[in-house]
Amino acid sequence: MSKEVQELFTSIAPSYDFLNHFLSLSVDKRWRDKAVAALGKTAPARLLDLCAGTLDLTQKVLQKFPRTEVFAADFAVAMLEEGRDKVRGKAKAHRICADGHRLPFGAGSFDAVLCAFGIRNLEHRAEAAREIRRVLRPGGKLVVLEFFRPERFFSKLFYQTYGKYVLPRIGGAVSRNRKAYEYLQNSIQHFLSVEEYGRLLLEHGFQKPEVLPLSGGIAHRIVAEAV
Repeated sequence: MSKEVQELFTSIAPSYDFLNHFLSLSVDKRWRDKAVAALGKTAPARLLDLCAGTLDLTQKVLQKFPRTEVFAADFAVAMLEEGRDKVRGKAKAHRICADGHRLPFGAGSFDAVLCAFGIRNLEHRAEAAREIRRVLRPGGKLVVLEFFRPERFFSKLFYQTYGKYVLPRIGGAVSRNRKAYEYLQNSIQHFLSVEEYGRLLLEHGFQKPEVLPLSGGIAHRIVAEAV
């Protein structure tokens, strides 16, 4: 599955930013602001942007914390290349092609790990949770933005209408890869609920996470501290 997902994201990289903002009416930008806000007011010395994509989150982190050293890791080189202009000239930004199941960093390397809409794409979720915990120092913070499997009426309705019919049609037409946007809907429906993901983090070295529903539960922000 990971190889297929990697190829999907490689194929849609040129239109990824436009479609993210267009299909969400730019609400995704506010969600990322919420993720960065969860870091608090003190700048982390070293931060990992996991499944960094086209570096929207890395860019926002550096705007708030220009002294933070940010490692943007993604398994699709084309996505990292698409976002390179967002961090051009930023000596503290590093783009790295890496698998979220086997990160090329030592234990306790980071003060914080952020991941926006990438946890679903990590096939072995327990292994990924262990790896995130490994690279975080004790007391370090994990912040996750994600589309979890909907459990409430409004989010279920949203995904069964807009998610099922509108996203694949528009996303497929613009990117010329409808399969990629069908994957988005299918991956959400077969993913963990936000409660299930919270329990997974508890089992792999994190304190009980704080959960914030966004836009009526369409997305969620999870913040958890490494034990």
